Amino acid sequence: MVKSCVINAALTGALARARHKDPIVICDANMPIPRGCPVIDLSLTRGVPTLLQTLKAILNDLVAERYQVFQLMPQYNPAMYQTIQALLPQLPGSTISQPELEQVMQRAAAVVRTGDFGSCCTMVLYSASGMDKYVQQYDCDFPGEGQ
Repeated sequence: MVKSCVINAALTGALARARHKDPIVICDANMPIPRGCPVIDLSLTRGVPTLLQTLKAILNDLVAERYQVFQLMPQYNPAMYQTIQALLPQLPGSTISQPELEQVMQRAAAVVRTGDFGSCCTMVLYSASGMDKYVQQYDCDFPGEGQ
């Protein structure tokens, strides 16, 4: 279910097509993406846009029920891991291994490539039902932040 923030046509379309439990992968520019995955490349220059900018924009439109971060993020990028946890306290989170991530990418509604070159800046969001109770429960509005 889409709310109304993202203006990238390909990404907006992917978010609108996402159904309950569909994965949306947000990855850094270094992540190897298997052939045949539905890639939406948002990368512009090194570091633009970042994982956090992309995550916030997507969460302003997507009703998410949970997330997974790349398994190595807590070890190699603990600041990013803590930032994501603090940003999404209402969503259950866990980690995902490289082999599992590659499988999820194959069936994802979208694999969104950012310009982030931070260490292990890759995660998966899972779409929730668009029913009002889920929209209210998982509202991730970030007012005043420059998406």
